[in-house]
Order: sequence, then structure tokens, then C-alpha cells
Amino acid sequence: MSTSSIKKYYLCLIRKELSGILPEILRQMLYLLSKIYGFSIKTRIFFYRKGILKTYRLPVPVISVGNITTGGTGKTPVVEYLAKYAGKKGKRVIIISRGYAPMMQQGKDAASNEMCNDEHLLFKENIPGIMNILGKDRVKSGWEAINRRQAECLLLDDGFQHLRLLRDMDIVLIDTLEPFGYEYTLPRGLLREPLEGLRRSDLFLLTHTDQISPEKKQTVINRLREIARDVPVIESIHKPVRLVLAADEKSFGTEWLAGKKVFAFCAIGNPLSFRKSLESLGAILVGFHEFPDHHAYTPSDLHILNGEARCASPDAVVITQKDRVKLGKDLARWTLPVLTLKMEICITKGSEILHKKLDEKLN
Repeated sequence: MSTSSIKKYYLCLIRKELSGILPEILRQMLYLLSKIYGFSIKTRIFFYRKGILKTYRLPVPVISVGNITTGGTGKTPVVEYLAKYAGKKGKRVIIISRGYAPMMQQGKDAASNEMCNDEHLLFKENIPGIMNILGKDRVKSGWEAINRRQAECLLLDDGFQHLRLLRDMDIVLIDTLEPFGYEYTLPRGLLREPLEGLRRSDLFLLTHTDQISPEKKQTVINRLREIARDVPVIESIHKPVRLVLAADEKSFGTEWLAGKKVFAFCAIGNPLSFRKSLESLGAILVGFHEFPDHHAYTPSDLHILNGEARCASPDAVVITQKDRVKLGKDLARWTLPVLTLKMEICITKGSEILHKKLDEKLN
């Protein structure tokens, strides 16, 4: 059984889409494991709060962007948005990342032969003037950014659960398509920690709000109010901005997709959002394949995808930018035109709240 098949079965299991004795036994087992996991997380948080586990504060503003669930909430475009904002305010900002996912070489044109991940490559392409330091020890990375790179502001990518490094602002992303991880911590659900942890947040940023109904959005907001009454809630969408042809980097408008037959695949945390974006632009999906987040494509994967795409006879193959930076020269093997759908975060409600809080911390 492939990794993607196991993931689909697991998601169906925790969503209660599978019935019968075996699925129910498995859910009970996962529930017991989630209680153990949840207790360990609560204990860890308690130890940090009481000073039993040591925390560190750095002499520059530290702004964390994170989430309470596993999977993709759209952090990378948000980090890019914040980095650009801080840069416009005259601050030398550096992004600090843990460096999850399979590592790859940066490429022959890079100044360094060090290994990096797909998100690092995205930052390098979209915000080339802003450094991204990868490292398991984010306190050490933070001091490196300050002492060696003269950072005046640090963005902690995926940092909500990284309690060792104190921060000045915690922005928590809530994916409105799957907001609360099916109400259980891992592995019975997708919560990284119990929902009460949301009370540590300084700001909630709802993502993909254009892909749900107004009623569901209000339900999510009401639930956040129940958990953390005084934390501001702002709203955003991931807006498709343009298509880029892999062969020659030619760029054109997303309206081209309307009525076109499209074969798509992706290895991102929230494939449903990518699918909905294509459908909202009028694309006719003749094939759509999901791989686990950060999946490292093998030659076999690409051979199978290429064959299926040719059989479907689409007008184009469409992928995410995150997939394109990983595939690199492998895209030259395709016999069909390959397009990248580029996205940007767009704050649709509450931008003045976000900017006011950022200005307070940056100044």
C-alpha cells in the first residue's frame, strides 16, 4: 500500500467515514494514544510555564506564525507577507525555520551547496532579499541571525509549539476547511495540542475563507470566541495571481484556465484548497493526484503521472509553486505544457488590526 493510500485511509478513519467493527476498534486505539499524547503535551507546556524547562528571550522582536493542527494552513505565504511588511518598515528581517521535510541541494546556481527543503526554495524565489535560516535549535539560529546577520526582527516559521524561544507575537493560522483537527489530538485527530492552547495566541488568522460558506465561517469564529474570547480574528484568502509556464517562465493570467481541461497533482498539506482554487478559476479537472506534504517525487512517480496525463489529454498540467521548486529540471521530461499556479495571501478583513499589532512590536 502506498503512502498516499495509507493517508487516505487514515483520514477516512478519523473522519468516521468508515464503519464496521475494525474501523471502530482502530479509532478506540487511536483515542487511547491521543490521550497519552495530549497528556505529554500538556505536561510539557506546564513545565515551560513554570520555568522547569528553560526559555530564552532574544533582544529583537520575534513574531511566530504557526497553527494548532497538522497539515497545511497556508503558513508560507503568510510568512512571506509578514517579511515584506517588516522590510517596508525598514527592518532587517530573517526567517527562522525548523527545516522539516526531505532535504535537497539548492542547485548549481546557488552560492551554497548546503541542503534545504521546499519551503526554503519558495522563500528564496519569492522573497530573495530575505534570509531563511534552517536549524533544529531555533535559539541558536536566532542568535546567529542577530550576531552574524544583524537581524532586527525574526519570523519564527511554524513556531506556535516551539516554546523554548519566547516570542513577542503569536499569530495562529486557522484553516477554515479543516479548522479544529476533528476535535482530537494526534493520532485520533489532527490537533498538535489541545484546543485550549489557542489561548496563548495573540491573533487568529483565518485562511481559505473564500472556499467555505459564510455560515461555516461564522461557526469557526464563534468556536474561537468560546476558546479564546479576547483574541482578535482576521480573515484571508489565498488568491491565485498568475500562471507560469515551466518551459520558459512565461507568465499569464489565471483566466486562461476557464474551460480548459487540466491534469493536476500536488504534494502539499492542503490539497483540497488547491483543487478548489482550480475549480473556482473554471478549470475542468480530468485528473487530480494527491501526495503527502513535502513528498519527494521519484522517477517512478513522474513516469506514472506523465503517462496518466497523456491518456487524459488535458490542455495543460497544473502544479503548485511548492511542487515546481522541488521538481526543477525534471519538468523538462514532460511532453505536455506544465503550468505553475502562483498564489499570494490577501487579507480580506482586519488588516488594520494586523498592521497595528505588527507596528507595535516592530517599533
